[in-house]
Amino acid sequence: MRKSRIAMLLGAAVIASMFTGCTSKAPAGTAGTQAVSENTKETDSKAQEEGKAGETTGTEAPAPSGETIVIKFGHNYSVDHPAEIVGQWMSSQLAGKSGGRIVLETYPSGQLGTSNELMNSVTNGTIESCVTSTFGTIEKNIYTVELPYLFSSFDHVKKFMHSEESTQLLSLLDAKGVHANGWWPVGWRNIGNNKREVKTPADLKGLLIRAFDNEILIDTLKALGANTTVMNVSEVYVALQTGALDGEENPFLNTYTMSFFEIEKYKTETHHMMNFDVVAFNQKFWDSLSAEDQKLIDEVVAEGCDMYADLVAESDDKYRGLLEEGGVQITSIEDYTPWIEAVKPVYEKWEKELDADLIQGVKDMGW
Repeated sequence: MRKSRIAMLLGAAVIASMFTGCTSKAPAGTAGTQAVSENTKETDSKAQEEGKAGETTGTEAPAPSGETIVIKFGHNYSVDHPAEIVGQWMSSQLAGKSGGRIVLETYPSGQLGTSNELMNSVTNGTIESCVTSTFGTIEKNIYTVELPYLFSSFDHVKKFMHSEESTQLLSLLDAKGVHANGWWPVGWRNIGNNKREVKTPADLKGLLIRAFDNEILIDTLKALGANTTVMNVSEVYVALQTGALDGEENPFLNTYTMSFFEIEKYKTETHHMMNFDVVAFNQKFWDSLSAEDQKLIDEVVAEGCDMYADLVAESDDKYRGLLEEGGVQITSIEDYTPWIEAVKPVYEKWEKELDADLIQGVKDMGW
């Protein structure tokens, strides 16, 4: 059922892109290596010049009934990534269901800025919308979803996405000038290295594993027994090659598309973290829309979030297979109990800073 639904949606997206001219695309040849949430934090792409003649921005007055509403939607993923596939699908749906009145322009590959720049642009109204991973920097509770072993499966993730706890977390961004509509789960993070097979947390002792700049992730890797260093993702390949790093942790998709598998011999399905991006709109822009338009956008975004989750789940299986074909030894974990026990100190720390009841509520949905 899931595959047939995805095929139907992808078909609609492809057909719509042939007949609509309202979406902006990256220049031909855009690389497909910006594959997961952490990369959006590290993309060095510069924002395009702000605004174009005739385009609506988050600070302008509401569009009169019947007037075209233009929504600039930025992200830092490549044009062949699920992010752009879903972005194009949402664009075609909004255009079709509004009679062409609502135009969602997608700007992939960091055309409108890095992850932090996108977040700031949406917050201050320079652009109308984006999907990015950094909203936890302005509302710490958003990081709740990145606690280790919070989720047991993609089904657990999707159950959370439709829960009261999800709504509660997203609504916290209202006070920051942001209307958040939903989550895009980026995928399971898994630890790889070029030294030895890792079957238990004890096997990580002494290994230097690269982390991106996320305090919960750093705490998690240390609790599991690894040594960590924060490093830009663009530096990881050479660091692995020269021995400056023993390993990295990423979804399978990234390990493959960034060619880390050429050096790494081992990858373990640690599933220690599920990253999320947040789909968000500038609050003033959102308030300028009619109730009918808000409802339409909410419905399309919600379906797009489900579509994205399904595509990412399928890509996880696909790239696991490609890594094995590339010579990587992938170790599955039968019992995660030792791993979950090892990260208890992470929860002891963060439950003091976040909503402990909400954390437990999310865990109880799937464990």
